[in-house]
Amino acid sequence: MGFPILTLWGHGQSKSLFLQPRHSHLMRKPTRPYTGYINSIMHAADFTVAEASWVTGLSVKAVNKAIEDAAVPIRIVRAGGVRRRYVPYASLLCLQLHAEGLKRLPLRMRREVFRRVLSEPQQKQLKYTDALIIDVGGARGKMSSKLQNLEKASGTVQSDPEIMAGTPVFRGTRIPVYLVADMIEQGTPIDEILEGYPALTREMVEFASIYASTHPRRGRPPIQPWSGNKPVGRKKGKLRRVA
Repeated sequence: MGFPILTLWGHGQSKSLFLQPRHSHLMRKPTRPYTGYINSIMHAADFTVAEASWVTGLSVKAVNKAIEDAAVPIRIVRAGGVRRRYVPYASLLCLQLHAEGLKRLPLRMRREVFRRVLSEPQQKQLKYTDALIIDVGGARGKMSSKLQNLEKASGTVQSDPEIMAGTPVFRGTRIPVYLVADMIEQGTPIDEILEGYPALTREMVEFASIYASTHPRRGRPPIQPWSGNKPVGRKKGKLRRVA
């Protein structure tokens, strides 16, 4: 049974914009980029944009736009000439609220709501006006189960230069995670995957898709250069004898 996370009151009636489960978590200040550390109590961390996308259900493009438009604070890390965005937990909470209904509000109001959420992310409810009440605790509750799965997925995978040249594999095996994720995307039944890879468990197979979504492969996927092309012509000839 859920309850409204954002409720509008007026003319004697209320309208719930969306629902969330009943849960809450404690917070600490963000300390480092996220690599999968969630306990029974929320361990503060930073998240990649891909992880924020998977947790909130927003597209990567929508996450970046919400960050830029609504001035949601992020952390920029420069490494090897590449700038990467990391989203602190409190900002992730704002993105969750944005995904669940705040995106319907005018930008000015969203910025003000986010500012107040960021100043006190552990609050249960935020009363913006008498007509607008936001259930911040409900948003934390919805995120909690996804963050736990994100942590488990990260813990299931390892990348070691001594194993498959650093290709991400399931811990304790030499089975590439992206291979299994591709099989799932192509509609291969989990039972069939488990039959082919008995070292895996059903949970490990399910986590493959989570890991692949939150750790997208760099560059374009390899394709066959002749894929989808018709032959330009035919020519008959004798095969040369190989000495």
